[in-house]
Amino acid sequence: MVMGSYMPAYNIHRLSSVALNVSSIEKARSFYIDVLGFVEVERSGNKLYLKGVEEGQHHSLVLRESSPTGLNYVGFRVRSPEDLDRAREYYEASGCKVSKFREKGIGEALLVIDKFGVPLVLYYDIEYTGDLGLKFYAYRGAPPVRLHHVNLGLRVKDLDEGIKHYVEDLNFILAEYFLGPDGSKQIAWLTTHYTHNSHEVAIARADQAAFHHFAYYVYEPRDLVRIADSLASLGMWDSIERGPGRHGATRGFYLYMRDPDGNRVELYQGDYVILDPDKWKPIEWKYEQLRYRSDFWGRPTPDRWRETKPVSPPAED
Repeated sequence: MVMGSYMPAYNIHRLSSVALNVSSIEKARSFYIDVLGFVEVERSGNKLYLKGVEEGQHHSLVLRESSPTGLNYVGFRVRSPEDLDRAREYYEASGCKVSKFREKGIGEALLVIDKFGVPLVLYYDIEYTGDLGLKFYAYRGAPPVRLHHVNLGLRVKDLDEGIKHYVEDLNFILAEYFLGPDGSKQIAWLTTHYTHNSHEVAIARADQAAFHHFAYYVYEPRDLVRIADSLASLGMWDSIERGPGRHGATRGFYLYMRDPDGNRVELYQGDYVILDPDKWKPIEWKYEQLRYRSDFWGRPTPDRWRETKPVSPPAED
């Protein structure tokens, strides 16, 4: 598969935001701001808008007090206003549900339930409120730097269907993939042509659309240890699910945690950049490399690692 050889249905600029349902804004605020160090932008009604210390945009994480808890939507910024029109035409022609959507800090937006059951919010215009920059005195927690990736379960029988959609229709780069014991692809890591990170979206097979985790980049590996120490000293041992460790796939250092509602969040650091997408050859991980792929070093994954959260799309505008 030659990367970048397809005409996309519309142009995605980058992964821009994630919205979660939480049971209590106050409990979520304490976890994400007081412990992890997210920047609070504003609170409006039942929503809290957060971001990392280097993100100038209005927000990258929306916490919405609602049930069931889990993923509300994944937000992508498109490259131009015209790409919103192209996206609408593409999804409507594909039989997907498309509606207008409103969210603080962003302009015209579309809410799409894609063919895999994943709620996407697409927009071009986003308000800029500035980042913390050199205001190091205001840094807390890790701190989270910027949104890095989201890990999703797609409603597919064959993951090749999902990979084809992201690569051929949306022009993502296939960075890596993992083969199951039958030789079929089980997990894939993909990224846009803008960021060239190891991945912005990870996908896996699922019976229904599902949310596994989202991740924020941190400056260095010791930031992961700082958060683990903080959680332990607060008596929040059960919030630490996995790590610190290093993945074989994507090469990143990781720490996985659960927020008060069981939503899984990862702090992540140290992956690679795909400098020349046209020369890139996707990395294949065979089933017998499972341990090495999952953990270059670190403790084995816990029993609850395969647990996912429901996807609960927002109401139409």
